[in-house]
Amino acid sequence: MLRRLSEQDHYQVLEVSYDASSDEIQSAFETARDIYSHEALVSSSILSDRERRRTFLRISEAYQTLIAEKSRRLYNRRVGIPGLRPNGTSLSPTVLNVEPPATLADVAAREAVVESEHDAADDVEASEQAPVSESPPRECPLQLEPAEEATGAFLRAAREAMGLELATISKETKIGRAMLEYIETERLDRLPAEVYLRNFTRQFAGCLGLDEDQVSTTYLARIHRLQE
Repeated sequence: MLRRLSEQDHYQVLEVSYDASSDEIQSAFETARDIYSHEALVSSSILSDRERRRTFLRISEAYQTLIAEKSRRLYNRRVGIPGLRPNGTSLSPTVLNVEPPATLADVAAREAVVESEHDAADDVEASEQAPVSESPPRECPLQLEPAEEATGAFLRAAREAMGLELATISKETKIGRAMLEYIETERLDRLPAEVYLRNFTRQFAGCLGLDEDQVSTTYLARIHRLQE
């Protein structure tokens, strides 16, 4: 790959054709995972942990979008992925030698995704290095019912009920304040990949004295519905 990952579309990131099957996408992801995941030894001598983390985040985002038929179709429509030739054969990235047209909105959206990726990687790196707090666990007066789902508004209400500022949560978890705001406001265009969002919501819930599993699981399920 000659161009930066942030400048490539999802198909180019996974190095598959635009008409790749689900099996081909799955295989490409597994190959990339073996090279760039945190446990992989192949790239450890070439890339820093930070670079590998960012690369794997970009690969995971591409995979999660293309492996599901509906999200793949919406992505193709959004970025202008070409369809078929008149004779029915597909245009692959190697055959198509032009970039799909990009509007100003497309460019802004892509830049937002890249910035969010970088923010997420930085926050994860900081949270992994954060010392374990010795303070007693908090108990929030607001709690989810067994069948209730966590929303951004609920997390904000729970935080305010505890008299806590976002800056305090950010300091304790080492998650950037901007990322916490995106979670509370459910900014779909700025939220990170699921693997990071799951970790962030668990830490957010833990700071508020909420059930980490319930908050993380139901919040992610809600975000999936909103994205669809």
